Amino acid sequence: MCMIEDLATGRVLVQHRLPKATNPWCGLTFPGGHVEAGESITASTVREIREETGLTVSNLRMCGVVEWETIGERKDGSPAEVAANSKYIVFMFRTSTFTGELKSSGEGRMEWMTLDEMRQGGLAPHMEQYLRVLLEGGVPQAYGISGSGKLEAIIG
Repeated sequence: MCMIEDLATGRVLVQHRLPKATNPWCGLTFPGGHVEAGESITASTVREIREETGLTVSNLRMCGVVEWETIGERKDGSPAEVAANSKYIVFMFRTSTFTGELKSSGEGRMEWMTLDEMRQGGLAPHMEQYLRVLLEGGVPQAYGISGSGKLEAIIG
């Protein structure tokens, strides 16, 4: 995930993320995606940003990580035990270096907003904690258990 800042306007690039059948997580967030085989984390971030926004970013600064443990569900809907080695890790980047023409994608509509506008506009779940990792130097990591509804910011 990457927070792209336009230093001239004081706005950040926000994605109105749409829910999917395979991932209902939606709301205001920053663009990002997954790492493909043979690809570094930074290269995947650059590729995903280009695919989702039309912009080419550079000078990425890593701000921290968000780590999720995955929980399955029993037939009765109650949480099951956490599966061994089942983690989802989001690497958090920031940049103010970008070129290209902005476009939206099937992931969601893109829009420049202030952080205050973003916070008032319907954040994706746990985005406030994601913002802490991105914005506060003393919060290098957040950790949560998927399905628990909780995400803790871990102060460095």
